[in-house]
Amino acid sequence: MTVKYVIDTCALVDANQNYSFSKRVFNPIWTRLAELFTSGELISSSEVLEEIKDDDLLSWLSPYRKCFLPLSKEVQEQTSMILSAYPDLVKIRTNKPSSNGDPFLIATALVTGGVVVTNEKQGIPKVCEHFEVRCIRLKEFVDEVFE
Repeated sequence: MTVKYVIDTCALVDANQNYSFSKRVFNPIWTRLAELFTSGELISSSEVLEEIKDDDLLSWLSPYRKCFLPLSKEVQEQTSMILSAYPDLVKIRTNKPSSNGDPFLIATALVTGGVVVTNEKQGIPKVCEHFEVRCIRLKEFVDEVFE
């Protein structure tokens, strides 16, 4: 059975920072990510794409926009369930942009049977554990997709 990975904003941003596009040594990582997006094994929520502010990363992701799934009725229902249990997962901030993609990311994983890929240490992993969704860090993901 093929594993479906549901990647978080922070994992994409960290990949961009730690495995820079501009260094040839990291080309295999970006080639593999492209293959996974193309095959449908790597997906995310449309809300995650909205959180990305880095122009270079957005440009690289442009051919894979269809992999950032819209908020289907099922995803919205799962998001409501998640927020009922974890209302603090969404933080409204008045002095800086809010990050609201987390519940949609987890809901997308619930609906698709996917594995969440994040570098968060508290929020997302805790919620994933509660809902029995496998959650791994970026390094684990890279190790798994190169096995």
